[in-house]
Amino acid sequence: MKRSLPLLLAALLGMTLGLVPLSAQANSSAADNKVYAQPGDHLVNGRYWKTACDKYSSSVVRCKTSIWGTKVVKSGNNYSTSNGWVFNTLTYLPSSRASWAGNPLAKNGSWKASDGRQWRTECDTAVTGRNGCRSYASTTMIEAKASGGRYTYKKVTKEVINNIVQFSSSPSTSVTSIPAKAPALAGVPVEGGAGAAGASSSAAKTAVAAALSKVGSRYVHATAGPNTFDCSGLTSFAYAKAGIKLPRQSGSQFSSGTKVSKSNLKPGDLVFYYSPISHVGIYIGDGKIVHAANPRSGVNTTKLDSMPFAGAVRLSS
Repeated sequence: MKRSLPLLLAALLGMTLGLVPLSAQANSSAADNKVYAQPGDHLVNGRYWKTACDKYSSSVVRCKTSIWGTKVVKSGNNYSTSNGWVFNTLTYLPSSRASWAGNPLAKNGSWKASDGRQWRTECDTAVTGRNGCRSYASTTMIEAKASGGRYTYKKVTKEVINNIVQFSSSPSTSVTSIPAKAPALAGVPVEGGAGAAGASSSAAKTAVAAALSKVGSRYVHATAGPNTFDCSGLTSFAYAKAGIKLPRQSGSQFSSGTKVSKSNLKPGDLVFYYSPISHVGIYIGDGKIVHAANPRSGVNTTKLDSMPFAGAVRLSS
């Protein structure tokens, strides 16, 4: 096998210098494993993921996975945050150990790459599980921390996971061809675009109409229609009518579109409240929102400023 070192946090090599920490542990469960091993778009634990696979060699398939999150971008001497696709990890699908002979990605030890970066690989540990290795690189990045609706930025050096190598237990469990692509997923965010694939002004109108049609419905925690709703259940229901699938939690929905200012709101924009974010509604124009308020009030319309405003995102142009 050719000795080719994988990319080190591609998101850190361009103008993007860091990212807001994400709860993204690779291969956390058998159900989540498709995120890392199947090409296409995925929605797991309220987060959007995108994976592309290629042939690393004639006998090894490599998949690169990115997650939709908040990243730090440098402009001149200033930093800002924006939503976009952030590199998460490279996963080498099951192959024989013999095919990795001499490759530092597949044996225990610390080593330095040709670019001077320090790496560490661990194999067959409690962290990796049997028949697996993980490689970490020491890198410097700009880390953002949210407080009171604002971000503070700090340069940190830390060890970051870059890739996972999986070994097959037998020839029959080796993966030698690129897996079939995952079924198409509606509502996948688009970097630099309107925020969700297929979103349009008609989608926003459809969502507003769907939400308003439920005014008077009861509030019931952890429900998303058709007759009872909680706050994010109503927004999920409304945009599903427009063909857009949203994450189920209000905090995750805040990462699903393009940030818009309070002064630039349009009908259909998702509006978020409190810090940390714990409530969401849909802007309907004229300084009002429709939302699933609480068990006492149910689904109703109210003033935009009736609660502490935390931000807004747009899913349609």
